[in-house]
Amino acid sequence: MVRYCTIGVVVVFGLATVARSQETDAPTTQPADAEPHGAKDELMRLRFSDLYLGFESDVETRRVRSTRSGRPDSLHKNNDLRFKEYVGLRLDGDVLDPNLLSFDLGGEFGLTQSRFRETIDRDTQTENDDGFLGDFNLSFDALSNKPVSFHGHARRSDDRIDRRFLPSLREQRTEMGVSSLIQTDSVTTELGLSWDDVERYGNQSGEDDETLDTKRAYISSTWDIAENHRLKLNYDHEREENTYQGSNFDYQTNRDELRLDHELAFGGQDQHRMDTYLRINDERGDLARDEVDFVPRLSLQHTEDFRTIWRYGFYRYEDGDFELDQHKVDGEALWQVTDELRATLDGFLLYERPDDGLDVDEYGGGLDLDYGKDTSLGRLTVNAAAAFEQQRFRGGGGLRFVRNEVHQLGGVRLAQLNNWPVRRGSIVAYNTSRTRFYVNGIDYQAVFVGGRALIDRIPTGRITEGEAVHFDYAYEIPAGSRLDTWRTDLLVEHAFEFGLTPYYYLEGRFQDADGSIGTPILRDNQARHRAGARYERDLWRVGAEYELFDDTVEPFDAFHLTGQASLFRSSAHTLDATTELSRYDFDGGTDARNVWWFDAALRDRAQITEYLAGFANVEYRFEDDSRDGDTHGVDLACGLSYTRGQLTLELTVEYDLLNIGTNHESGVGVYLNMRRSLTELLPSQEVTR
Repeated sequence: MVRYCTIGVVVVFGLATVARSQETDAPTTQPADAEPHGAKDELMRLRFSDLYLGFESDVETRRVRSTRSGRPDSLHKNNDLRFKEYVGLRLDGDVLDPNLLSFDLGGEFGLTQSRFRETIDRDTQTENDDGFLGDFNLSFDALSNKPVSFHGHARRSDDRIDRRFLPSLREQRTEMGVSSLIQTDSVTTELGLSWDDVERYGNQSGEDDETLDTKRAYISSTWDIAENHRLKLNYDHEREENTYQGSNFDYQTNRDELRLDHELAFGGQDQHRMDTYLRINDERGDLARDEVDFVPRLSLQHTEDFRTIWRYGFYRYEDGDFELDQHKVDGEALWQVTDELRATLDGFLLYERPDDGLDVDEYGGGLDLDYGKDTSLGRLTVNAAAAFEQQRFRGGGGLRFVRNEVHQLGGVRLAQLNNWPVRRGSIVAYNTSRTRFYVNGIDYQAVFVGGRALIDRIPTGRITEGEAVHFDYAYEIPAGSRLDTWRTDLLVEHAFEFGLTPYYYLEGRFQDADGSIGTPILRDNQARHRAGARYERDLWRVGAEYELFDDTVEPFDAFHLTGQASLFRSSAHTLDATTELSRYDFDGGTDARNVWWFDAALRDRAQITEYLAGFANVEYRFEDDSRDGDTHGVDLACGLSYTRGQLTLELTVEYDLLNIGTNHESGVGVYLNMRRSLTELLPSQEVTR
């Protein structure tokens, strides 16, 4: 039902825009010095910008040795050899007039040859593959100076993706799309279709293979009702069909989303604003969910230094047989007390009604003070915040769902989902744009301790070091319970003029559950103290920090030493280095272990001669975990680039090593690219017909 209503709104809005554009598309008078179209005899103009020959070769070898208790070691070898010979051409042009139809075209055509050899213990397989290469890049613009204009593109590329401490991946990508822009005095509308197909592959075994296929139709229209009044409509239809790396996990879904944004500024100087946001999302397929968001927001600028914001939010969520309605009212006051002091006061009320008989009431508020003042020695910064919230759960108990909770994965510490006890099997992890879902056991590992879900990034998966990952999950609520939470934050630092900045940072969360109910598992107290200093100069900086994390689940204390330096800095040579040394002592909340962590990187760029340039990147990772053993990671890449006249040569050598416990994985890749420009063979003048 939502889908058909959405399509109806889009069609009506689009037809109204087209009708408006036809009414205003009156003939325009050409400038006196403009040359009439009839005076031109050329039907088409072509301008050749590049013609070249190219050759590429890739040689890769990889060894994976696994030690298994009570069984012989397993050895897995891969040897890959690829060649590519191609000719490339780039040109642009137009038909009759650049404003009528202009285009840009580039293409590479040639042959490819591949040979793969795989040995697993004593079993060897070989495979040869020959094919035709066709990469292209086409774009066009039509009627670019008219109220109704068009744009299109088609691209196909074959690239190599570098991965830290892991072998490079090959990525073949095909994109196509067409869009139309309709403009009138007050309405601007864009309609489009696009298709994006990505294939990633690493070796003959297929352990790195994945395909991502996305088809999209969309409309975006903005109506400037007045100078201070705007209405915007967005509608998206997407279909995704994905197969994920190293697993049999497939993800398919159809998604229809309608979004309306209304903005109105009012007041004597348009100092007040009324914003309204409506989003309707309808999904079918794997991991489907239907959502409705409605949020009107009123911002009032009472004085130059005092502003208040008032919001009401309605959220409806449907997932299979589960339904949830949520209402939230909140207010925020921002006061610039003095030039040095800013205060923020906020409060909220929330009511949530799932369909399983569990009612949730929440209320809370907080105060945030931010103070900054220049002193005779530098600048002092202080930020202090305190907040309280209470949650009451009435009914027979049940599940509460969390959406879009964000955690940064990587490093020694495991990420902890904020609420517990987490229902096993309910965790869904995805990237920021929700276009890629991550698989438990392939990309991350969920460890459950006393109902708490701890998330560990798997180094060989698709989640990069330090990536922000979003989580949906469900957690259990006991009947008739109440939870009070106090939060405190404090930051004090002083930046001295000579470069030293000492600081102290406190993050605290303290909870109390109603003791008469007997639900101590809900209590989750945390107090994180960080005290340290950093010293910065023009070309280098160092830092030291002591960290104490007093946590109900996994407490620890740690120290960190960091450094960054530009060892050389000139137009011909740059050499940069970064390093981090950390020590973690976990106190045995979920486990007792000690971890040493060392990370270092060196990046060198040099112009050796007039024609020859080189680079070298070295990264090293060492982790000594008293429970899980040692981890070593090495990533080395170096290369030379020679450019003289029309000839370009590039040679790159990569070596990667990742040893985790008793598993040892290493690989070497050599990549040679040669390109010879033949632009001297191209016409010196544009070709006309």
